[in-house]
Amino acid sequence: MTYHLKHAHPLYVDRATASTSTSSSRPPLKLSQTTLVLKPPLSEKRKRDITDKIADFVALDMRPVNVVEGEGFKQMMKFIEPGYTVPKRDTVMHAIKNKYNTTKQVLSEKLKACTAVSFTTDTWTSNQMDGYMTVTAHFISQKWQLHSFVLETKVLEVSHTAANIAERLSEVMEEFGIPPEKRVAVVHNNAANMVFCAKQLSQNPCWGNVQGIRCAGHTLQLCINAAVKLDPICRVIAAARRLVGHFKKSAKATAALTLKQKQQNVAEHKLIQDVSTRWNSTYSMLERLLEQRCPVTAVLSEPGTTHQSDRDLDLTTAQWRTAEDIVSVLRPMITLTELLSQDINASLSATLPMLVNMKRRHLLSRDDESTTVKAVKKKITEEIDKRWELTGKKRDDAYTTVWDLAESLSPAEEATAQREDSSGAEESEPTPKRQREKQQDISMLMAFDEDQQTEKEKNEMKTYLEERTKVDKGPLIWWKMNEERYPKLARAAKRIHSIPSTSTPSERIFSKAGFIVSKTRSSLLPDNTDKLVFLSHNMRRLRSEGNPESQVVA
Repeated sequence: MTYHLKHAHPLYVDRATASTSTSSSRPPLKLSQTTLVLKPPLSEKRKRDITDKIADFVALDMRPVNVVEGEGFKQMMKFIEPGYTVPKRDTVMHAIKNKYNTTKQVLSEKLKACTAVSFTTDTWTSNQMDGYMTVTAHFISQKWQLHSFVLETKVLEVSHTAANIAERLSEVMEEFGIPPEKRVAVVHNNAANMVFCAKQLSQNPCWGNVQGIRCAGHTLQLCINAAVKLDPICRVIAAARRLVGHFKKSAKATAALTLKQKQQNVAEHKLIQDVSTRWNSTYSMLERLLEQRCPVTAVLSEPGTTHQSDRDLDLTTAQWRTAEDIVSVLRPMITLTELLSQDINASLSATLPMLVNMKRRHLLSRDDESTTVKAVKKKITEEIDKRWELTGKKRDDAYTTVWDLAESLSPAEEATAQREDSSGAEESEPTPKRQREKQQDISMLMAFDEDQQTEKEKNEMKTYLEERTKVDKGPLIWWKMNEERYPKLARAAKRIHSIPSTSTPSERIFSKAGFIVSKTRSSLLPDNTDKLVFLSHNMRRLRSEGNPESQVVA
């Protein structure tokens, strides 16, 4: 009986041993049916399911695989499921690899079913100084849903030249079976190697009619950087940077600031130090300084807290006013950047209309504005015109290009994709004030000019341009409802709306991969890094889109 209890009911034996060891004076424990915890042994299926969920935990939450070897994890699993033995890390990694292969197959089927795919790509360097290259894919399904997935995050062992990047992109296309006729565009940053790589791809017959698209976010960054370098704006930003740096380096000043915030009933927010290469961080720094102006000034004026030599760090009245002007001009630009950088809803087709509205409704100077505001608006407008060439002729050329594209697309490809598709089957919450401001900015950016006219003779295009329908729920919802009315244009719309405005989807993977390729995981193989990044991003997307659980598990 003792042998049976030890091997068939270990939990009971542990309890019995603990009871007898705590009090030697107690009589021997009587064996009876009521004292036994009778649980059937775990089935092999249950064990596999638990192991699979552990693999999910590691992949989705970007945990190190050796978490299963931790004593705390083992104790937790013993408490939750006493009959389960935590597997070795190799077993979990094997489950992750199986999950990767299954998820990759699901994604390949989705890519096969769509009619057009666009891509973003970028390179980055890990903490271990390994150069990685990320590729993301974006396409619209037959149900007019925009999908965004990571295809690859692998080490680029050769130099990051245009030819090597183009070769790697071609390998990714072959691996996922994406034919040339489906490849629409590659969105990239403004680096010289990326620009030349896109040029090479557009000239390569094996890539069809693919186009290289410069990231709208990076281009907008260049426009705003030119404006904030103007005098006295650059001097005000430098002064604000020194002021914030004082509080960041002094624990005494930071503690005094917290006390003043409580005394003055000001939001207890920390000051933000900007990064000179990110204009939006400069905006955040100035906005936060304006919010904390009174407590900051109070701390700087206290003799016991601030040295005499540091009191001149406070901005002058004119500088505070200039900071307010800069924030007022850049605020809608923040909203524009957020809209362009969205992973799911942003499309290249929205970029030029929103920029035109930005020029006409926000960047247009008024007589009652300060000299600083006028100078910033003028400079940003000049830069936008130089880099995007927003003219009426370009708009007419776009109409012609879209119609030519609509005429060239074959309805047979759409029908084939429909059959394939039917056979298969992520900061603090904004304040109410900021939410209202953001909604006003969105309304301004998405406004429609009633005076836009065209004289196109093509019936479908002419009817489409003459229609004055307000799009409240996004263009994809509108096209889903009107696809039968404009069949040719709908096919073109699926290609055009698949192109992201920015290369942000690839750049976001950098920060996500940073949690995986960390200092504590320096021995992680690059191939495993690719699998973990792939699963962390794509499993969430597949599940949020309502895919059955069985499709994305091993």
